[in-house]
Amino acid sequence: MALQNIGAGNSDDAFYRYKMPKMITKIEGRGNGIKTNIVNMVDIAKALARPPSYTTKYFGCELGAQSKFDEKVGTSHVNGAHDTAKLAALLEIFIKKYVQCYGCGNPETEILITKNQMIQLKCAACGFVSDVDMRDKLTSFIIKNPPETKKGSKDKKAMRRAEKERLKEGAAADEEQKKKK
Repeated sequence: MALQNIGAGNSDDAFYRYKMPKMITKIEGRGNGIKTNIVNMVDIAKALARPPSYTTKYFGCELGAQSKFDEKVGTSHVNGAHDTAKLAALLEIFIKKYVQCYGCGNPETEILITKNQMIQLKCAACGFVSDVDMRDKLTSFIIKNPPETKKGSKDKKAMRRAEKERLKEGAAADEEQKKKK
């Protein structure tokens, strides 16, 4: 599988850290029911750290076509016959808008949805928090289908505290047992 750099500005760097597989498309059907299948959308989305439904929906919005990502099978379909170069160009625009940090350009961002229904990108590298343009059709889809949040440090801290409490209680019970004997 051939890998390419994430982001058009870094395409000439052979040792760039962030890579994704090249897009593979396959045109299925004939006539009125023709559609384009993006074969490796799950792998691309994993490299971008975004759900595959976001990129599929973005292609549909930008091309003015219906699009569907099937979670069970992992297939991504966009109605119509679209060539790989056109979809790759759209993917670069998606990366620039929804993946790369607006401050440093690294694709290490996390999507945050604020209380007032705004989408922000928080960079893990530089800490820059940027607002996403809310005029795009994909933003309403992202708000309705928020990304799965990873177990945050708050959850980990709570788990560690609970573990310490449990160990303290166990140690206290052991001390009481020793005193009784």
